[in-house]
Amino acid sequence: NITLLPLSLIIIEYFGFDPRCLPYMILSALADDFYSILIIKSYKLGDISLAYPLSRGTSVLVITIVSMLFLGESVSGPAKRGIALIICGILAFGMSKGYTVRDFLRNVRNQRFAFFLGFTTVAYTLIDKYGVTYSNPLVYYNLKELLAIAVLTPFVFTGNLRTVNGVSKLIKDEWKYAAIIGYGIMVSYGLILSIYALFPDAKASYVTPIREMSVVMGSIMGFIFLRERVTVNKVIGILFMVMGVIFIKLG
Repeated sequence: NITLLPLSLIIIEYFGFDPRCLPYMILSALADDFYSILIIKSYKLGDISLAYPLSRGTSVLVITIVSMLFLGESVSGPAKRGIALIICGILAFGMSKGYTVRDFLRNVRNQRFAFFLGFTTVAYTLIDKYGVTYSNPLVYYNLKELLAIAVLTPFVFTGNLRTVNGVSKLIKDEWKYAAIIGYGIMVSYGLILSIYALFPDAKASYVTPIREMSVVMGSIMGFIFLRERVTVNKVIGILFMVMGVIFIKLG
C-alpha cells in the first residue's frame, strides 16, 4: 500500500479529493482491522481449510440477508438458488480433508471466530460500496488500508516481535510472500471497488457471492501448480460454486 501512495497523491492532485469519503474510509479501516484480528484467532483455533470457507460462506449469507432487508435489493429466484449453491460449495471445501459430518460439526463449533469474520467482511464491503461513490477506487482503497495499518502497527510489536530487530528479521524472511499476498489482495479487491464505482447500482448481494469464486480459482491453481490431491469434496465444491454463478447470472 505504501508503494501505491505516490500514484494516489498524483490522482488527488489532478482530480481532487472529496472529503465526504473520509467517514467511510475510517469505518472500513476499523472493520478491516477487526477482520485481521479475528482471522488470526481463527487460524490459531483450528484448521485454516475450515476457517476460511466458513467465514466466506457466512459473509455471502449475511450480505444477502442485509441487502434484502435493509438496502431494498431484490434477489430473483434463480439468484437465490445460485447464492445457496455457492454457500454449499464453500462449505464443501471445509470438508475437503475427509472430515466426517460429525467431525465437521464439532469443528464448526470450535471455529466461532470464523462466523464473526463473515460479519466483518460484510461490514467493510457495504461501507466501501458507498465510500467509492465519493472517491477514485484506487485512492480510496490505498488510503483506507494505510489507516488500517496505522491502527494495527502498535500490535505488531508483541511476542517475538517486540524489538525493531525482530520485525526487521520477519520482513527480511517473509517479504516475498507478503508482496505476493499484498498485491494479490489489492488487485482482487480493487476490481470489486471498481465495479461499485463504475456501476453504483450493482447489487452487493450479487457481487459478493461471485467474488468468492476466488476459493475455486485457488483450489484449481493448487491442483495444477502445487500438485494438491483432488478430493471429492473439492470437486463438489467447485461444481456447486460454478453452478451458483450461472444461476446468479440468469437472475
